[in-house]
Amino acid sequence: MRPRRLIAVLLVFTLAGTVLLTAQRRLDGLRGARGDENELLYLPNQRLLNHFTAGLSNVIADLLWLQCVQYIAREFKTEQTYTWLNHMCETITRLDPYFVAAYRYGGIFLAALKADDAASIKLLHDGIVHNPDTWQLPYEMACVYLVNRRDDPDSKRLAAQYLAIAAATGEAPAFVTETAQALMQEEDLLDIERGMWEHMRASDDQLMRDVARRKLEELKLRMNCRGLNQAVSVFEETQGRPPKDLSELTSSGFLSALPSDPMGGRYFIDADGKVKNTTVLDAQVQKRLRMLQGAVDRFEKNHGRYPRSLDELVSTRVFSNLPPHPYAGRTWGYDADSGKVQGG
Repeated sequence: MRPRRLIAVLLVFTLAGTVLLTAQRRLDGLRGARGDENELLYLPNQRLLNHFTAGLSNVIADLLWLQCVQYIAREFKTEQTYTWLNHMCETITRLDPYFVAAYRYGGIFLAALKADDAASIKLLHDGIVHNPDTWQLPYEMACVYLVNRRDDPDSKRLAAQYLAIAAATGEAPAFVTETAQALMQEEDLLDIERGMWEHMRASDDQLMRDVARRKLEELKLRMNCRGLNQAVSVFEETQGRPPKDLSELTSSGFLSALPSDPMGGRYFIDADGKVKNTTVLDAQVQKRLRMLQGAVDRFEKNHGRYPRSLDELVSTRVFSNLPPHPYAGRTWGYDADSGKVQGG
C-alpha cells in the first residue's frame, strides 16, 4: 500500500511540475516578442491546477508564490506597474486559503507598491475570514487604513477596530498593543507609521527590507517638511509676511541650514504656501497615477469603453472624490480615446 501511495504522490508532483514547466516555457517564449504583457502566464489555468494537484494545491501555491515574488522584485526595479499582482494573489490564495504569508505580503505589496488599497483590503479581509486566529492580517489591515487611507474620516476608527482584533488573538507582539494605545491617545500618525516601517525593515525578506527602507526615507522627508513648515510659521509671525523662498529662512537666521534629500529631490514652498519635497511629491504622483489608471482600466472592462473624463469615475462611484494632484495648481491629464492618464 505504501509503495502505491508513494507512486501516486510522485505522479501528482510530476504532473503538477509539467503544468508549471509548460506555462513557464510559454512565458519565456512569448516574452521576447511581446514584452511583459503576458505576465499572466506565470499563473497556469486554475482549473487545470486544481485537477492535477489532487489535494496538494498548497504545494503548488508555494511554487506560484515564489514566481509572484520574482515578478514583484522585477517590477520594483523597472516599470512598477504591478499589472498582474492582484490576479496572482487571488489565484494563490484560492489554491491555498490558509496561506497567511501570501495574504499578508500580498496585501502589503498591493497597498505600498501598487497603491491599490481597495484590493489590499479585500485580500486581507479574505485572509482574516479563512484565518481568524492570526494577528498579522488584521494588523496589516489597520496599517492600510492608517497609511493609505489616513485622510478618510473613519480611518482611525477602523484601524483601531482591526488592531483590537489582532490583539484579541492573544498572539500579537507588544508593539501591536503599543500602536493601538498610541492611536487611542491620538499621537502623531507619522510616528506610528515610522514604527510600522521600522518593524518591516527587520524582515527576513530582502524585498520587504528594500520597500521599508524606501518608505522610511520618504517618511523622513515628510517629517523634514513638517519641521520646515513650522519654521515658515515662526517667520510669518515675526516678520508679518511669508518668506519669499526657503533660502530666506537660513539667511534670516531662522534655520542654520536646510535639510538634505539623499534621493536628489529639493524642498520648496508650493502655491498654497506649504513646504513640500519633490521626491515625496513625485512618488505620490506615480502612486496616484497607478490608482487612476487602474480605475480607468476597470471602468473600461465593466462598461466596454473608457470614461469620457476622469470626473465620470466620480459620477459612476468608482471614486467618492477624484484624487487631487500632489503638486498644488496642477491637474491630471487624460486622453479619453486611449484611456491613458498623465501626470500633468
